[in-house]
This record gives sequence, C-alpha cells and structure tokens, in this order.
Amino acid sequence: MKLKLRILLLLFFASSMIFGQNRELTDEEYNNSTAVKMTFVNPETCEEINEWIKADFNNKNVYLFLQGGIAPVEYTTDKEFENEYGIYFYDFGCVPPSEKCVIEYNSRVFDYLTKEYGKKWKREIRDDVIGFKEWKRKNKRK
Repeated sequence: MKLKLRILLLLFFASSMIFGQNRELTDEEYNNSTAVKMTFVNPETCEEINEWIKADFNNKNVYLFLQGGIAPVEYTTDKEFENEYGIYFYDFGCVPPSEKCVIEYNSRVFDYLTKEYGKKWKREIRDDVIGFKEWKRKNKRK
C-alpha cells in the first residue's frame, strides 16, 4: 500500500512540474500596458515608447505586436514562446496604430531577446510580428 501511495505522489508531483501553466494578465496589468496605450502614441515622435517599454520590462509585461486581420490567428506554439521568453503576442487586428512606433517598440524587444537568449528565439518567433523581417535584415551580422 505504501508503495502505491509513493508512486501516486511521485506521479502527481512529476505531472505538476511537466505541465506548466500560462501566466494570465490581470485586467489592471493589461490596462496599464503598452498594448492599450499604443493607440494614443504620437506617430511623429514615438517619444512615449521609451517610458512605456521600461515600465513593461519592469512589470514583466512585454509584448510583441502582430499585424492581424479580421479574425486573429493564434498558433499552438504561441503559448510556448510566451512562456519561454516571458513576452506576450498582441494582435492589433486590421488597423494597427503608428507602424513606426510599433516597429520601434518591437525592435527593442528583439534586441532584448538577442541579448538574453542569443539566436535561438529567431527560429521560434512568428513571421507576422511587425518589423521582424526588417530588423533581421538590419541586424544580419549579429
């Protein structure tokens, strides 16, 4: 009987370590994030981006912005990427805010990922992240 109990406990603890859970944002975290504020950024200067990205990294609430369509697309690998790198995908839908500002924000996230994780993340990221192809071309030597 003790052996069965030990095996059961071992399986329970092993399964809890194997199947991680996704971190869900609270309403407050989401409402104070750049994802909500990006609509109101000044498209000429994007000067608010500096302040917002620092706050996002401090709050561990960093995004990569996507250009979607009428119906958002979510891949099975999205949650794996988000959990591994601590970054959330955010789909603006058909009409994103200032593309210049979104590219600037995403580029800083790409720089962070490269600094922290090397080249590995580049093979795992979605192709439709705004500004990724341009950033990759610009930083080909890195």
